[in-house]
Amino acid sequence: MNQNNSGNSRKNMEDQAEEFVTLTFEVCEERLAYGHTPLTAPQEALAAAAMGVQQSIKTFLAVSKIPDETAARE
Repeated sequence: MNQNNSGNSRKNMEDQAEEFVTLTFEVCEERLAYGHTPLTAPQEALAAAAMGVQQSIKTFLAVSKIPDETAARE
């Protein structure tokens, strides 16, 4: 049962992370697309950082789903 709870917690965390990244990315895209003034250097850097964070989280989630071979051998 503990393993099932752990799986549910992890799935919940993954869902929340995906939602957060999606919303953050949408806000950045909207600001970039509809901004009335040229972007400042910090705004451009934050937009790039948001895209980097999105990819990092996706990579983390994908890697965390790889089976642990050392646990399987025990």
